[in-house]
Amino acid sequence: MKPLEIRLPDASADVTGAELLQWHASAGQVLVEGDLLATVDTGEALLEICAPCDGTLVVRGALEGDWLEPGALLGLFQPAAPEAFAAAAPEPLAPPASPRSGGAAPSLGELARELRLELESIHGIDSAAPAASTDVEADVRGPQPVIIETAINGATQPGRNPHVPVDTAGIAAEALVCFAAGASIVHTHTPLSDFSLPPFDAAERYLESYRVVLAERPDALLYPTIGAGGSMAERLQHIRILAEARAIRIGLMDPGSMILGWADPDGMPSKHSFMYLNTYADMEVAIAQATDLQLGLSLAIYEPGFLRNALVYWRLGKLPPGAMLKFYFGGDAGYMGIGTGVSFGLPPTAKALDAYLEMLESAGCDLPWSVAVMGGDLFATPVARLALERGGHLHTGLEDHLGADHPTNEELTRQAVALCHEVGRPVATCAEAARILRLP
Repeated sequence: MKPLEIRLPDASADVTGAELLQWHASAGQVLVEGDLLATVDTGEALLEICAPCDGTLVVRGALEGDWLEPGALLGLFQPAAPEAFAAAAPEPLAPPASPRSGGAAPSLGELARELRLELESIHGIDSAAPAASTDVEADVRGPQPVIIETAINGATQPGRNPHVPVDTAGIAAEALVCFAAGASIVHTHTPLSDFSLPPFDAAERYLESYRVVLAERPDALLYPTIGAGGSMAERLQHIRILAEARAIRIGLMDPGSMILGWADPDGMPSKHSFMYLNTYADMEVAIAQATDLQLGLSLAIYEPGFLRNALVYWRLGKLPPGAMLKFYFGGDAGYMGIGTGVSFGLPPTAKALDAYLEMLESAGCDLPWSVAVMGGDLFATPVARLALERGGHLHTGLEDHLGADHPTNEELTRQAVALCHEVGRPVATCAEAARILRLP
């Protein structure tokens, strides 16, 4: 069941908004119908916002001190939350009071500055502080914890899976649920994967989601996808905005080019398929940006040639700390998930994984790596278990998954956690993932 939206009511025609005075419930808290959630001040009266039914407060979408317009989203509430969800919910973190009260909605720059102040003040956490080397050494004793990355939307539309989030509030809720279920990293696109947004508009959409997540989970590792634009610098401009707001610690680089295609109804490769092009000059722009902003790099490996390119930069010492290889195997429906038989790269087989691992071994490369199946079911292939047995990590979520069923992001995350337990490897927390990756 989708979470319910808790919104500021329209108390009267004379009320233009209200200040959120106090939260009385924390994210992850199990409540009964009528329990007090929050108190707001309209200037004329104090209003109490109560739980609409038995369940769990999943997301607090506003900060104490915020000025809210009538109908503004206060939070998300999951009805009749099972005990397992309550047990897995994150420890409640009370966000600090916002310095803004009254007036218009914040600009993108104001939002970024607020987020930076919030992250630096919540429990004294400095989100940019590097991990101590002793912590890294502790992580490698015994079985290494598994980094589970959940890609929660991507190109997947509701027609393909009705559980995919379609707005910024839903994306925030999905991210928090996945972190509670065991995800170490959450990867998102803008709502409905809208690539037409200019960089500043795209950054604002991401911040609408990430600000909510980070208020509850300041340790959360989030990162976006590439954007629109005529040059690579423009396509990555939203990443700079997010990094300067301290909303992300991970950037991205796709080190190669490929056809992003799909099958027409007759099985033929569609003539409307397109070339996804990344030149060496583009790659240098991405590396320079990550180095300048002190971001780790998510390196998408769609084809063996992508890995060969990434290894060149690794061998030359050009990749910044925090780089991670993502081995994306092509499921039968390919990345776009349309039709069958037209895909990309290597299939999700043991020999295909061996090929990638042989390339790493030959180069002497020790970068962390994960496996994913685009347009298929990772857990129905041998590569998920083999990756865990050979020291790798897992990448799942509704961006990737395509099968006969329609799982939720939470279910896929929990499936990854269960497989880790079967193999005998612990699951990494966000902080442990940051140390394993050696994120700046």
